[in-house]
Amino acid sequence: MQDHIIILLKNSKQFINLINMCREEKEIGKRCQLFKYINFLVPSELRVTIPSIISHDCIDQFLSTMEEKISPPIYELAI
Repeated sequence: MQDHIIILLKNSKQFINLINMCREEKEIGKRCQLFKYINFLVPSELRVTIPSIISHDCIDQFLSTMEEKISPPIYELAI
């Protein structure tokens, strides 16, 4: 599991680009296919269960969750 996450973090910029492409797609059919592809690419422990009926809002929510999981942590520095 740890190896998959390390590889994913190395490729996180590519995944973020795919997520952004999916967010920009207007046609629900194409958007759903792109989302399924993104979901297939991530390690199994990060995959989401896709419902049989899916909406734009549902995809956006899943994409946000997925993006949060694959993005490196951001630390705020206190001055």
